[in-house]
Amino acid sequence: MALVASLCLTITPAQADGGGGGTTGGGLVGSSPIPSLAPGPDPLADPQKRAEFLSTCGEKCTVTGGEFVSDPTEGTPERVGEIHDTCAATGSFAYKEEETEGNGLVVSMGLKVPAVMGVEVMPKIDYTQVHTQTTGVTDTVNQDQTYTIYWLDKVPMTQTLKGTWSYEGDSVKAIPAREFTDVEADVTYYAFRKQSRPMTEEEKTERCGNASPS
Repeated sequence: MALVASLCLTITPAQADGGGGGTTGGGLVGSSPIPSLAPGPDPLADPQKRAEFLSTCGEKCTVTGGEFVSDPTEGTPERVGEIHDTCAATGSFAYKEEETEGNGLVVSMGLKVPAVMGVEVMPKIDYTQVHTQTTGVTDTVNQDQTYTIYWLDKVPMTQTLKGTWSYEGDSVKAIPAREFTDVEADVTYYAFRKQSRPMTEEEKTERCGNASPS
């Protein structure tokens, strides 16, 4: 799935000293902060130039691994699909596929470095190695409590991901492949959460007719 993603990026001190991935050399190609094959200092040892490069590499870059180094911050939940009532009899219902599509997928990233702040970036993400922290959603929900309202929330979760970006290189521009390690990014993804609450006395009458036990 193509992801519209923006990535909050910071550069560790080790990266500023030239760490976080080797290079084959030298100056910049044109005005873009991309490594050439000419010998000399690594232009991407500079945090600002590295951020500019990562902001423009698009799907030539893949986030190939990493771990979340902060607790998740929850955004405002949004209800997905219909509300399901359980009156006097328990039962079950199944969510539609389109209601749960996107669980755990990264949806936004935004660069922190001032010169490129707000620039949208679209790296690929290897979800076999990058595991967003979701509870998982099954198709079937057991309505095991009477006089209860059930629904599904889509909750934006934001965490800092410290990971590795792999650049595949560009044969046309003669730019070699390389990796950038310890790249920190504030990543937002959706977690889907099953929710329920007891009906009020008024809802028991409105939703269940005369089936209210009170």
